[in-house]
Amino acid sequence: MSRPEAANQDVQEYMATENPIVDVWSSIEVNTEKPDLANADENLFGKFYNDRIEFHIIDEPDIQLHDAEVSKITLYYIDGVLCRKKYELDRAIADELAIKYGAVSYKSLNHATDSLAREMGIVLSSANGNRFNPYLKKYQLRWKLSDMSIYFLHEEDSTAVINQYIEEMVEYRQLYKSVQKELI
Repeated sequence: MSRPEAANQDVQEYMATENPIVDVWSSIEVNTEKPDLANADENLFGKFYNDRIEFHIIDEPDIQLHDAEVSKITLYYIDGVLCRKKYELDRAIADELAIKYGAVSYKSLNHATDSLAREMGIVLSSANGNRFNPYLKKYQLRWKLSDMSIYFLHEEDSTAVINQYIEEMVEYRQLYKSVQKELI
């Protein structure tokens, strides 16, 4: 085997061994302890507040969420427990989430979106069923489940589109603030 072919094979083998770790990271459930992985620190972004809070970022995890490509996953740990997962997506998945989780709380994130929502409505009906108004540019949706909150954030302007899906423990914000206060 020539050296370029051997190098390419090495890269493919490395990627093949890396993908299971990404799958493990992406499948960890909120409110579970951090897995003991040999390569866990490869995705470590940082530890804060006497190492009680840590963030792991997985770029290009090669997974999908409701048929949307995930470009990044950020895992938020407090005292070794996964308290929050944030997925950055290539498209809006509000309709799919509404079907899965049902009743939702809606929040406009700017005046223009609020005005448009009042004028046109948040949900539009058609022969194909109901869907979130595609003209709304900056909003947040929230579903409260018994053990966690689900958020979907959509922000769109002339330079970028952000779609984030977030799962977090109900107590996440309280826990974060309490760790912060302890060290101030």
